[in-house]
Parts: sequence; structure tokens; C-alpha cells
Amino acid sequence: MLRFGTVTSINPKTARARVQFAQDKMTSYWLAVLQNKTFKDKFYSMPAIGEQVACLMDENSEDGVILGAIYTVEDVPIIETEKQVSANFEDGTFANVDKETQTLTLSFPNIHLIGNITHEGTLSNSAGITSSADITDKKSSMQAMRNIYNSHKHTGNQGSPTSAPDKGM
Repeated sequence: MLRFGTVTSINPKTARARVQFAQDKMTSYWLAVLQNKTFKDKFYSMPAIGEQVACLMDENSEDGVILGAIYTVEDVPIIETEKQVSANFEDGTFANVDKETQTLTLSFPNIHLIGNITHEGTLSNSAGITSSADITDKKSSMQAMRNIYNSHKHTGNQGSPTSAPDKGM
């Protein structure tokens, strides 16, 4: 039977939660929280204490599963179109996919990527680029250019134009 209630406690290690049902104020045993995948690929998301959830319960409400959280009059969706998929977090960070404009927007103060990145298209940056390692393109590296620049010499610099550097970049 389908029942609605409020999460009263969670166990993040076992992906289980307890729910108090609105109809009779009864609190469930530990219920599994339904996940998208749990075998080879693993997804994980837990409801918060106080979150409204829908549960599928047996006839005695002794066993069941939490199907997921539901929006209520107080907790409304912040995205109002079927053209977007979004994860919005309480600290203001978010990940949003706009299927109509084919745009992925990430808003996080720090993003940690592991692995190689391949980019095709225009790269726009308004904050500058910082690297803790040398930066290299198809011709040279920043360090190689510094080595040439810092060690090159000009001749004839007594107030007249100088010669070209003795080393090229």
C-alpha cells in the first residue's frame, strides 16, 4: 500500500531510514531508500530528516521501501520546466542540465576533476588560469619560454635600437 510520511531518522551507511506516517503517527522500522542503481554502477541519495516521502508498504506497514521524496505546498520545485534536470543543494551550489539549449551549468566554488579532459569549441574565461604545473601547447611550454626569455641578450643598447634577441621564443 502507498503511504506518505516524514523521515524521522536516517542511516547513511545502510541507505535506510525510518518514517512517521501522517495518517496514524506510527513510525516504521528501518526502510530501504530506493536508489537508481546499486550493483555495478552505484547511485546514492538519502532523504533528509524532516523530508516528506512516499513509501510502498506491506499490508501491515511492517516492511516496505521509501520510493522517494515528494514536493509539498511548503517545499516546491525551483525548476519549472520539463526541459531541465537539476540538483540544487542547501548551500546554494547546483548542477543543471538544460536540454533545450544543450547547456550544462555547474555552480561550485571548487570542482575536482580526475582524468584527462578533451575540449572542442571555444573556451572563455574571465578569472584567469592558474596551474600548479607547467602549461604546454603544441609548440612549447610556458617554462621553456621563460628559460629563453630570461637568458637571452641584446647587443647595442647605448640609447639606440638594440639588435634582435640572440634566442627566439
